[in-house]
Amino acid sequence: MQRGFNAPSHWGWGSSGNVTMDSAQAKALVEADMPSFKTGTITALRNGWLVPIEDANGVVTSIQVTTVSAPTAEQAKGVVEDSMNKGWKAGEPQLVRTIYNIPLLDSNNATIGYVRADGVSGEIIRAPSTILTVTSDQAKTLVDNAIGEFKAGDAEDRGNLWTVSIKYKDGVVMTVVLGKLNTPTSADAVKAVQESLGKGWSAGEPRQLRLTYNVPIIDSNGNAIGSIMVDGRNGNITAGFPTPCR
Repeated sequence: MQRGFNAPSHWGWGSSGNVTMDSAQAKALVEADMPSFKTGTITALRNGWLVPIEDANGVVTSIQVTTVSAPTAEQAKGVVEDSMNKGWKAGEPQLVRTIYNIPLLDSNNATIGYVRADGVSGEIIRAPSTILTVTSDQAKTLVDNAIGEFKAGDAEDRGNLWTVSIKYKDGVVMTVVLGKLNTPTSADAVKAVQESLGKGWSAGEPRQLRLTYNVPIIDSNGNAIGSIMVDGRNGNITAGFPTPCR
């Protein structure tokens, strides 16, 4: 294993600011949180894998594993979890302005990452969780159930094409692309989308993209006409990211 990407900067090291906890308390904070640590969703790197370490509230650090140690993401997860099971502990914190950088040490006393703690609030600094709680089948069902609430929005002129927005709960979730040969006006384009929607759309097989599922939308003729993004952490359909199929 190699150290994660959140290694500390030493610029301003030792400047205490208005911290409310000392170094020993910062170390104890991390050690008390360790029993809740678990691995999150792994990200591929150029020469390895980035394995997030999470507690109940989000990502506390990330550990890099090379492809030499683990050719696959599942093996990288196994390497980290095996190390975790052997026992981790907190090293001596370093204060950078008001932030404590606490080394994460494995059973060989090697530094494998850093956990950051806010010396003012007395809390561990976390990133959003990367753990998926929604399966591919659930994402597909979520979109199928939502289609009944889809509405055709406005058409936007894209030269020789129209893009018609699809709205769900007042947010744009995808766009449908139409050529101007069969739909010469914006009104024609919107009407064509409304008629297609009225004949019935369905969700296709989702494709996982890190923390998100890309769910194709299939029309009554079996054509993929767009796709919907579903957040794999909470099952929310993502607005603001229209994904047309041409």
